[in-house]
Parts: sequence; structure tokens; C-alpha cells
Amino acid sequence: MTLIWSSSVNKNLALLNDIPDYLQVKLDEVWQKTYVELYEPITDKPTSLQDDLEEILELFQDGNRKLGHLRHVWMALILAIAVQPTIEYYQPDCSFPAETIEEITLWLLRTIEAGISSKIPPVKTLSNISVSFSEKLEGFQVLYEALDVYVNAMKTIDRDQSLAALIDILDDCLEGYAIFPGSDGRRDLLNWWLLDVVPATWHLLPPSSVYVLESLPDREKIGLEQMETLKKISSAMRLAITESNHSQTKTA
Repeated sequence: MTLIWSSSVNKNLALLNDIPDYLQVKLDEVWQKTYVELYEPITDKPTSLQDDLEEILELFQDGNRKLGHLRHVWMALILAIAVQPTIEYYQPDCSFPAETIEEITLWLLRTIEAGISSKIPPVKTLSNISVSFSEKLEGFQVLYEALDVYVNAMKTIDRDQSLAALIDILDDCLEGYAIFPGSDGRRDLLNWWLLDVVPATWHLLPPSSVYVLESLPDREKIGLEQMETLKKISSAMRLAITESNHSQTKTA
């Protein structure tokens, strides 16, 4: 399978080539389509971006619902961290993103440590979101959709809600303004998700890059900080997996 890389997408080929063939085929199919939702001219029969995204996410199950659920939550966390600069720009005092990231991280680690058991670890109820628009009123929709990413990220912890919640997150990010406003660059953002985020999520690893809007001040610094956060969480997850497997082996 041949994939053409966009300049804004890091070449995470090793992970991309190490996912199941059926998932690679679906990613290639979506890569080659055009979508009206991305403000692209339609050259063939119109198709639904949401339907194709949902099909990709359903392939994460791979015959193991518990592992598939972990992947959904991990992807939600990746996207939540990618959206964080948007909220910090419009409402720097909002604590909801940091609280959400902390709670989801704890849930992932506790679930792995429990051997991905059917008993879901408890998660505290986060405080209500307080939004103030004393300045930058033009960012109402942007901030609303960015905060919606965090609301839905918490919902992914419930396995019965995880797929629908993740679809809503992708709608806010790929079609909405959670990561950046406007129509330009939508295809690049989808390509980043297809070729970087999806393969990384399959392996419970961080993507090779986090999509940061070019016009954002301190763009490179923000990107490095986001990647460092994801690397630390992923390392903790993989350590927990190793320890869980070792414990189960000893018990057996």
C-alpha cells in the first residue's frame, strides 16, 4: 500500500506498517477520498466522513473489547492534549483541561494495573466548567468546541459511550474549531490523525508529533511540551502493562 505524506505530517512509517492489514486498507481508503465536511471539492460519489471515522474506530476492537476501549480512551487523551492550547489562549485560568487529563491518565493506569479487568476503576466527578467571555468574544464557538472535547473525553471512560464520545471529539477537531478555526488545513489535520494518531493509538504510544497551529505564539515550545506529556503518560502505561503481565505470569 502506498501512502502520500503531507508536509505537515511526520513520517511515522514504522508504526503505520505495524498495524493490521485490514486497518491499513481502511486508512488508505479514507486517505484517497474527498469530503465536503473538509471543504474539499467532491470528485466522486459523496461519502460521510463520520461514517468512515466510526468504521476505523470500530476496528480498534480487534476481537478484544477491553483493549479496544483502552485505545479509544488513549486517543481521546491525545486529542485533548492537542486541544489544550486553544483553551489556554481563550481562557488561561480554566482548570478543566488539566483536571481532565489527570483523571483520564489515572483511569488508564488503574485499568491496566487491574489487568484490564471488567471492574472499572472509580473516577471522581470533575468540577463544573466555568467559562468567562470578558475578552475575545469572537472565540465563543472555538472555546465551546474545545471544552466539548474534554467533556467527551471523560465520557470515553464509559465503554458503552466511548465510541460515540470519540466521534464527537473528532467532529470538534476535524470539522469544528477546537484545534484551529477556518477551512484551510482541514485535510492536513485529517492526514495527521490517519497516519500518525491512529497507528500510535493502536500501540498505545504517543504520535510522532502533535498538531499545533502555525500561527500560535511559541508553537514549537507548545508542541514539545505536549509531546513530553504524552511520552510520560505512555511510558507509565507501558510500564504498568509490563508489571501487570509479570504479576499474572507469577500467579499462573
